[in-house]
Amino acid sequence: MRIRCLERGCRGMTFAHSIVGNDIVGYWYGELAKGCKLCMKGAKVVIFITGICGLDCYYCPISRERRFVGAFYTDEERITRLGEILDEIALVRAEGVSITGGEPFQRYDLTTKVIKLLKEVHGPSFHIHLYTSGLGASREAVKYLSSIGLDEIRFHIVNNSLWKLVEFVTRETPMDVGIEVPAIPGEEEKLWGMIIKANEVGVKFVNINELEVSETNVRGILFRGFRIDESGKAVVGSAETAKRVMQKAVESGLSIAIHYCPALYKDFVQQRARMIRKARTCAGERDRVTEEGYLISDGREVEPRLEVCAPLFT
Repeated sequence: MRIRCLERGCRGMTFAHSIVGNDIVGYWYGELAKGCKLCMKGAKVVIFITGICGLDCYYCPISRERRFVGAFYTDEERITRLGEILDEIALVRAEGVSITGGEPFQRYDLTTKVIKLLKEVHGPSFHIHLYTSGLGASREAVKYLSSIGLDEIRFHIVNNSLWKLVEFVTRETPMDVGIEVPAIPGEEEKLWGMIIKANEVGVKFVNINELEVSETNVRGILFRGFRIDESGKAVVGSAETAKRVMQKAVESGLSIAIHYCPALYKDFVQQRARMIRKARTCAGERDRVTEEGYLISDGREVEPRLEVCAPLFT
Protein backbone atom coordinates (compact mmCIF):
# COMPACT_ATOMS: atom_id res chain seq x y z
CA MET A 1 0.00 0.00 0.00
CA ARG A 2 1.47 3.34 -1.03
CA ILE A 3 1.16 5.61 1.99
CA ARG A 4 2.88 8.86 2.81
CA CYS A 5 2.90 9.22 6.60
CA LEU A 6 2.97 12.69 8.07
CA GLU A 7 4.48 12.83 11.56
CA ARG A 8 3.10 16.27 12.42
CA GLY A 9 -0.51 15.98 11.36
CA CYS A 10 -1.77 17.07 7.96
CA ARG A 11 0.36 19.72 6.31
CA GLY A 12 -1.30 19.24 2.93
CA MET A 13 -4.83 18.43 1.96
CA THR A 14 -4.91 17.53 -1.74
CA PHE A 15 -3.08 14.49 -3.11
CA ALA A 16 -4.40 13.12 -6.37
CA HIS A 17 -2.43 9.92 -6.83
CA SER A 18 -1.41 8.60 -3.40
CA ILE A 19 -2.81 7.72 0.01
CA VAL A 20 -1.78 10.21 2.67
CA GLY A 21 -1.97 10.31 6.47
CA ASN A 22 -1.04 8.29 9.53
CA ASP A 23 -2.59 5.95 12.11
CA ILE A 24 -3.73 8.85 14.30
CA VAL A 25 -5.60 11.12 11.89
CA GLY A 26 -6.42 8.40 9.38
CA TYR A 27 -5.72 8.12 5.66
CA TRP A 28 -7.16 9.79 2.59
CA TYR A 29 -7.01 9.71 -1.18
CA GLY A 30 -7.91 12.91 -3.01
CA GLU A 31 -9.12 16.08 -1.33
CA LEU A 32 -10.60 15.99 2.15
CA ALA A 33 -14.13 17.27 2.61
CA LYS A 34 -14.34 20.77 4.09
CA GLY A 35 -16.02 19.42 7.22
CA CYS A 36 -13.12 17.01 7.77
CA LYS A 37 -10.55 19.78 7.37
CA LEU A 38 -12.27 21.81 10.09
CA CYS A 39 -12.50 18.74 12.29
CA MET A 40 -8.75 18.21 12.11
CA LYS A 41 -8.20 21.79 13.28
CA GLY A 42 -10.63 21.39 16.17
CA ALA A 43 -12.58 24.21 14.53
CA LYS A 44 -15.90 22.40 14.19
CA VAL A 45 -18.72 22.20 16.74
CA VAL A 46 -20.90 19.07 16.68
CA ILE A 47 -24.64 19.65 17.10
CA PHE A 48 -26.57 16.54 18.11
CA ILE A 49 -30.09 17.48 17.06
CA THR A 50 -32.13 14.50 18.31
CA GLY A 51 -31.70 10.88 19.38
CA ILE A 52 -34.62 9.67 17.29
CA CYS A 53 -33.54 7.83 14.16
CA GLY A 54 -36.08 5.27 12.94
CA LEU A 55 -33.42 2.71 12.09
CA ASP A 56 -31.87 0.06 14.28
CA CYS A 57 -28.28 -0.37 13.07
CA TYR A 58 -26.53 -2.89 15.32
CA TYR A 59 -23.28 -0.88 15.13
CA CYS A 60 -24.75 2.47 16.24
CA PRO A 61 -22.41 3.73 19.03
CA ILE A 62 -24.66 6.48 20.44
CA SER A 63 -24.96 6.46 24.24
CA ARG A 64 -28.20 5.55 26.03
CA GLU A 65 -28.53 9.11 27.32
CA ARG A 66 -28.88 10.41 23.77
CA ARG A 67 -31.42 7.92 22.46
CA PHE A 68 -34.60 9.97 22.84
CA VAL A 69 -36.40 12.65 20.88
CA GLY A 70 -35.41 15.57 23.12
CA ALA A 71 -31.69 14.81 23.19
CA PHE A 72 -30.04 18.10 22.18
CA TYR A 73 -26.28 18.54 22.56
CA THR A 74 -23.50 20.80 21.43
CA ASP A 75 -20.28 18.80 21.48
CA GLU A 76 -20.32 16.92 24.82
CA GLU A 77 -22.79 19.22 26.59
CA ARG A 78 -26.55 18.89 26.95
CA ILE A 79 -28.32 22.11 25.96
CA THR A 80 -31.87 23.44 26.05
CA ARG A 81 -31.78 26.54 23.85
CA LEU A 82 -30.32 27.68 20.54
CA GLY A 83 -28.28 30.44 22.15
CA GLU A 84 -26.05 27.87 23.81
CA ILE A 85 -24.91 26.75 20.36
CA LEU A 86 -23.70 30.28 19.70
CA ASP A 87 -21.87 30.27 23.05
CA GLU A 88 -20.10 27.01 22.19
CA ILE A 89 -19.13 28.30 18.74
CA ALA A 90 -17.69 31.46 20.30
CA LEU A 91 -15.69 29.51 22.89
CA VAL A 92 -14.30 27.04 20.36
CA ARG A 93 -13.78 29.85 17.86
CA ALA A 94 -15.37 27.44 15.40
CA GLU A 95 -15.43 27.95 11.66
CA GLY A 96 -18.24 25.49 11.10
CA VAL A 97 -20.57 22.89 12.59
CA SER A 98 -21.83 19.41 11.84
CA ILE A 99 -25.47 18.49 12.45
CA THR A 100 -26.06 14.89 13.41
CA GLY A 101 -28.20 12.58 15.51
CA GLY A 102 -30.19 10.33 15.50
CA GLU A 103 -31.67 11.51 12.27
CA PRO A 104 -31.81 15.29 11.63
CA PHE A 105 -34.77 14.86 9.27
CA GLN A 106 -36.78 13.49 12.21
CA ARG A 107 -36.42 16.99 13.75
CA TYR A 108 -36.56 18.93 10.51
CA ASP A 109 -38.08 21.94 12.26
CA LEU A 110 -35.14 22.26 14.65
CA THR A 111 -32.60 21.51 11.94
CA THR A 112 -33.87 24.36 9.77
CA LYS A 113 -33.90 26.77 12.75
CA VAL A 114 -30.28 25.95 13.56
CA ILE A 115 -29.06 26.43 9.98
CA LYS A 116 -30.92 29.72 9.58
CA LEU A 117 -29.61 31.05 12.89
CA LEU A 118 -25.99 30.16 12.18
CA LYS A 119 -26.00 31.65 8.70
CA GLU A 120 -27.71 34.79 10.00
CA VAL A 121 -25.22 35.26 12.84
CA HIS A 122 -21.98 34.05 11.22
CA GLY A 123 -22.60 34.70 7.55
CA PRO A 124 -22.60 32.56 4.40
CA SER A 125 -18.97 31.46 4.74
CA PHE A 126 -19.66 29.66 8.05
CA HIS A 127 -19.55 25.99 7.04
CA ILE A 128 -22.40 23.61 7.93
CA HIS A 129 -22.58 19.94 7.10
CA LEU A 130 -25.19 17.34 7.98
CA TYR A 131 -25.27 13.55 8.38
CA THR A 132 -28.38 11.61 7.32
CA SER A 133 -29.60 8.14 6.49
CA GLY A 134 -32.22 9.85 4.34
CA LEU A 135 -35.05 8.55 6.51
CA GLY A 136 -37.79 11.17 6.38
CA ALA A 137 -35.98 13.21 3.73
CA SER A 138 -37.72 14.28 0.54
CA ARG A 139 -36.25 16.01 -2.49
CA GLU A 140 -38.05 19.22 -1.53
CA ALA A 141 -36.82 19.06 2.07
CA VAL A 142 -33.20 18.62 1.01
CA LYS A 143 -33.43 21.39 -1.59
CA TYR A 144 -34.80 23.72 1.07
CA LEU A 145 -31.87 23.00 3.39
CA SER A 146 -29.56 23.85 0.51
CA SER A 147 -31.44 27.09 -0.15
CA ILE A 148 -31.02 28.28 3.47
CA GLY A 149 -27.29 27.56 3.51
CA LEU A 150 -26.44 23.90 4.13
CA ASP A 151 -23.01 23.47 2.51
CA GLU A 152 -22.36 19.74 2.72
CA ILE A 153 -24.52 16.64 3.16
CA ARG A 154 -23.29 13.13 4.01
CA PHE A 155 -25.50 10.11 3.39
CA HIS A 156 -25.30 6.90 5.38
CA ILE A 157 -26.34 4.31 2.80
CA VAL A 158 -28.61 1.78 4.53
CA ASN A 159 -30.34 0.46 1.40
CA ASN A 160 -30.12 0.94 -2.35
CA SER A 161 -33.31 3.01 -2.54
CA LEU A 162 -31.37 5.98 -1.13
CA TRP A 163 -29.24 6.26 -4.27
CA LYS A 164 -32.03 8.03 -6.16
CA LEU A 165 -32.03 10.83 -3.57
CA VAL A 166 -28.22 10.98 -3.56
CA GLU A 167 -28.13 11.32 -7.32
CA PHE A 168 -30.84 14.02 -7.24
CA VAL A 169 -29.02 16.08 -4.59
CA THR A 170 -25.74 15.76 -6.49
CA ARG A 171 -27.37 16.92 -9.71
CA GLU A 172 -29.84 19.55 -8.46
CA THR A 173 -28.09 21.35 -5.57
CA PRO A 174 -24.73 23.13 -5.14
CA MET A 175 -23.96 21.24 -1.93
CA ASP A 176 -20.92 19.00 -1.57
CA VAL A 177 -22.37 15.49 -1.42
CA GLY A 178 -20.65 12.63 0.37
CA ILE A 179 -21.21 9.07 1.52
CA GLU A 180 -20.26 8.10 5.08
CA VAL A 181 -20.32 4.45 6.14
CA PRO A 182 -18.47 2.08 8.50
CA ALA A 183 -15.90 -0.45 7.27
CA ILE A 184 -17.40 -3.81 8.21
CA PRO A 185 -15.04 -6.80 8.02
CA GLY A 186 -16.38 -9.36 5.56
CA GLU A 187 -18.30 -6.73 3.57
CA GLU A 188 -15.41 -5.37 1.50
CA GLU A 189 -17.11 -6.02 -1.83
CA LYS A 190 -20.24 -4.23 -0.64
CA LEU A 191 -18.15 -1.23 0.41
CA TRP A 192 -16.32 -1.22 -2.91
CA GLY A 193 -19.66 -1.35 -4.72
CA MET A 194 -20.82 1.75 -2.82
CA ILE A 195 -17.67 3.60 -3.84
CA ILE A 196 -18.10 2.65 -7.50
CA LYS A 197 -21.75 3.75 -7.41
CA ALA A 198 -20.88 7.02 -5.66
CA ASN A 199 -18.23 7.73 -8.27
CA GLU A 200 -20.70 7.04 -11.09
CA VAL A 201 -23.39 9.43 -9.81
CA GLY A 202 -20.96 12.29 -9.14
CA VAL A 203 -20.62 12.12 -5.35
CA LYS A 204 -17.63 14.22 -4.25
CA PHE A 205 -16.24 12.06 -1.43
CA VAL A 206 -16.65 8.87 0.58
CA ASN A 207 -15.78 8.78 4.30
CA ILE A 208 -15.11 5.32 5.72
CA ASN A 209 -15.27 5.07 9.51
CA GLU A 210 -13.54 2.36 11.48
CA LEU A 211 -16.23 0.21 13.08
CA GLU A 212 -16.46 1.72 16.55
CA VAL A 213 -17.26 -0.18 19.75
CA SER A 214 -19.26 1.39 22.59
CA GLU A 215 -21.25 0.17 25.59
CA THR A 216 -24.46 0.33 23.55
CA ASN A 217 -23.34 -1.67 20.51
CA VAL A 218 -20.82 -4.13 21.96
CA ARG A 219 -23.35 -6.97 22.39
CA GLY A 220 -24.55 -6.69 18.80
CA ILE A 221 -20.97 -6.62 17.54
CA LEU A 222 -19.86 -9.65 19.56
CA PHE A 223 -23.05 -11.52 18.65
CA ARG A 224 -22.05 -11.26 14.99
CA GLY A 225 -18.69 -12.83 15.64
CA PHE A 226 -16.49 -9.75 15.46
CA ARG A 227 -13.51 -9.32 17.76
CA ILE A 228 -12.59 -6.13 19.61
CA ASP A 229 -9.07 -4.73 19.31
CA GLU A 230 -6.68 -4.00 22.21
CA SER A 231 -7.87 -0.40 22.55
CA GLY A 232 -11.41 -1.60 23.23
CA LYS A 233 -12.65 1.03 20.78
CA ALA A 234 -12.76 -0.73 17.41
CA VAL A 235 -13.44 -4.01 15.64
CA VAL A 236 -10.47 -6.09 14.49
CA GLY A 237 -10.15 -6.03 10.70
CA SER A 238 -12.16 -2.86 10.10
CA ALA A 239 -9.11 -0.67 9.46
CA GLU A 240 -7.59 -3.25 7.12
CA THR A 241 -10.86 -3.47 5.19
CA ALA A 242 -10.88 0.30 4.67
CA LYS A 243 -7.23 0.45 3.64
CA ARG A 244 -7.61 -2.35 1.07
CA VAL A 245 -10.55 -0.56 -0.52
CA MET A 246 -8.60 2.70 -0.62
CA GLN A 247 -5.66 1.01 -2.31
CA LYS A 248 -8.05 -0.47 -4.85
CA ALA A 249 -9.35 3.05 -5.57
CA VAL A 250 -5.79 4.27 -6.14
CA GLU A 251 -5.04 1.41 -8.52
CA SER A 252 -8.32 1.99 -10.38
CA GLY A 253 -7.64 5.72 -10.72
CA LEU A 254 -11.03 6.77 -9.34
CA SER A 255 -11.67 10.50 -9.27
CA ILE A 256 -13.76 10.37 -6.08
CA ALA A 257 -12.01 11.31 -2.83
CA ILE A 258 -11.88 8.70 -0.05
CA HIS A 259 -11.09 9.22 3.63
CA TYR A 260 -10.64 6.57 6.33
CA CYS A 261 -11.22 7.82 9.90
CA PRO A 262 -9.99 5.71 12.89
CA ALA A 263 -12.24 5.14 15.91
CA LEU A 264 -9.68 6.63 18.29
CA TYR A 265 -9.39 9.83 16.26
CA LYS A 266 -12.48 11.42 17.81
CA ASP A 267 -11.09 11.14 21.35
CA PHE A 268 -7.38 11.66 20.77
CA VAL A 269 -7.45 14.36 18.11
CA GLN A 270 -10.81 15.94 17.39
CA GLN A 271 -12.19 16.31 20.91
CA ARG A 272 -8.84 17.30 22.44
CA ALA A 273 -8.13 19.92 19.76
CA ARG A 274 -11.58 21.40 20.28
CA MET A 275 -11.21 21.44 24.07
CA ILE A 276 -7.83 23.16 23.84
CA ARG A 277 -9.33 25.91 21.67
CA LYS A 278 -12.21 26.26 24.12
CA ALA A 279 -9.95 26.33 27.18
CA ARG A 280 -7.68 28.99 25.66
CA THR A 281 -10.69 31.22 25.02
CA CYS A 282 -11.93 30.67 28.56
CA ALA A 283 -8.57 30.99 30.37
CA GLY A 284 -7.90 33.91 32.66
CA GLU A 285 -4.53 35.67 32.97
CA ARG A 286 -3.32 33.25 35.66
CA ASP A 287 -4.86 30.08 34.25
CA ARG A 288 -2.94 27.39 32.41
CA VAL A 289 -4.26 25.11 29.64
CA THR A 290 -3.20 21.45 29.77
CA GLU A 291 -2.37 19.26 26.77
CA GLU A 292 -5.75 17.55 27.25
CA GLY A 293 -7.68 20.83 27.07
CA TYR A 294 -8.40 21.40 30.76
CA LEU A 295 -7.85 24.61 32.71
CA ILE A 296 -5.59 24.77 35.74
CA SER A 297 -7.24 27.55 37.75
CA ASP A 298 -6.24 28.33 41.34
CA GLY A 299 -4.48 24.99 41.52
CA ARG A 300 -7.60 23.06 40.39
CA GLU A 301 -8.21 21.24 37.11
CA VAL A 302 -11.38 22.59 35.52
CA GLU A 303 -13.17 21.38 32.39
CA PRO A 304 -14.01 24.36 30.14
CA ARG A 305 -17.76 23.80 30.14
CA LEU A 306 -20.44 26.27 29.10
CA GLU A 307 -21.51 27.12 32.64
CA VAL A 308 -17.91 28.05 33.45
CA CYS A 309 -16.99 29.91 30.28
CA ALA A 310 -20.19 31.25 28.71
CA PRO A 311 -20.55 34.08 31.30
CA LEU A 312 -17.50 35.62 29.60
CA PHE A 313 -19.83 36.63 26.76
CA THR A 314 -22.62 38.12 28.88
